[in-house]
Amino acid sequence: MFALAPTRRARAAIAALALAFLALAALVAAGVFTSLDQFSLDHLMPWLVPGSPAGSATAGFYRPFTLHSATAIKILDLWTYPCSVLVSGLVVGVACLVLWRRLGTVAALAPAAAWVIGNAVEVVGKHVIVRPAVYGTANGVRIHVTAFDDSFPSGHMLRGVLVAGAIVLVWKRAAPWALFWVVLVGPALVLQAAHTITDVVGGAIVGVMLLVPVFALVHAPEPSTR
Repeated sequence: MFALAPTRRARAAIAALALAFLALAALVAAGVFTSLDQFSLDHLMPWLVPGSPAGSATAGFYRPFTLHSATAIKILDLWTYPCSVLVSGLVVGVACLVLWRRLGTVAALAPAAAWVIGNAVEVVGKHVIVRPAVYGTANGVRIHVTAFDDSFPSGHMLRGVLVAGAIVLVWKRAAPWALFWVVLVGPALVLQAAHTITDVVGGAIVGVMLLVPVFALVHAPEPSTR
């Protein structure tokens, strides 16, 4: 069953998460968490190669990794591949179809709307929020890693949250496995040098913020007609 609007508690949660995201974005841009992001590069990204040529911007859309990647990178890329635009879109699309057959149009449109809004937030955030420079080390030389200048928030992380949520909506028994997978997406994104810690946290906040109204709409009881 579903209602046409989130409950008061859901609206309060959405507002709190939105404020948390905006506060984090402002602090990242102001450089408050630059030391934490720098820690990510210095200690949590063993395969980071500063100054290496950037790969194709669209490669991750249709393949999880390149053939010359290290085995560990291939494993991490496979783990996070469901967070790609292509795979996440397919998962959410299937969930929408199942919800449409079970509950109707409104319930079906909720996950799709969350996915579209989440991707829009990622694009806008990466165009608006610029963090102070962070550096990697190559042959003893500190090199500005420009890829992290505008990597907030992590689109992969927010889509991962939406994928996990979509799976739970249509298959509740899979909830423990979906939670286990998505909890490890964040560390995997950092380890593979795709995102810093604050990128991942920002993406997770957006993902949860978008899931709150989806679950509220799908699971709330219908208003009484009496």
